[in-house]
Amino acid sequence: MTLNARTAVYTVGGIALIAILVLVGIVTFPGLVGGDDTYIVMSDSMSPTIESGDVVITKSVPPDEIESGDVVTLHPDDDDAAGGYVTHRVVDVREEDGERYLQTKGDANEDADAGYVPAEFARGKLHLHVPYAGHLLLFARSSLGLLSFVILPGLFLVASGSWQLLREFGYAPAGDSVLESLLGPDDVDPPELESASDDQPALESSTDEVPELESVDDATDPEGDQ
Repeated sequence: MTLNARTAVYTVGGIALIAILVLVGIVTFPGLVGGDDTYIVMSDSMSPTIESGDVVITKSVPPDEIESGDVVTLHPDDDDAAGGYVTHRVVDVREEDGERYLQTKGDANEDADAGYVPAEFARGKLHLHVPYAGHLLLFARSSLGLLSFVILPGLFLVASGSWQLLREFGYAPAGDSVLESLLGPDDVDPPELESASDDQPALESSTDEVPELESVDDATDPEGDQ
């Protein structure tokens, strides 16, 4: 891997890691974006507005502020342990004996939900929803997610720290990373090849090898004339 390719990989990996950390932070602490609670959508009853696997962040509002058309997350029973939560749209609001009641319906459902529920059963009104974030959270809760996000990164950090200590005490070869120390640097320049002109001796020009010739007049003995 060349230096430029390695830099690109590190950059993309860093951006992805930051994005995941920001996403996890928002979902774990919804107050960062002005919300109060976080829920993972497990069905497509609100499709296409909200899909299965999305995360909805709700904000608590007084029951008398919930109006028809609002998307609310409510519990069909006042006891939270009695069943799951439902995130549906309010299609009708009714008041009886000073109490406010809501009828809800999923955007993808043809019929409204059976009956009316007290408005105080609503845990909050939709404030924000994050597409696909639920898939990441469900994966993180699984054994494979625990291995990928917690165990392996932890082992890598321990191995990197141990390797750094070994290098400082001279028990390990020098290198930029554990992999580079084990496999050797991968950005070593190849040896330069000498050009053919360097192997051949320089040739003198033909003009340098031609001896000087004396003229005919200079070669005639001047004393030969009688």
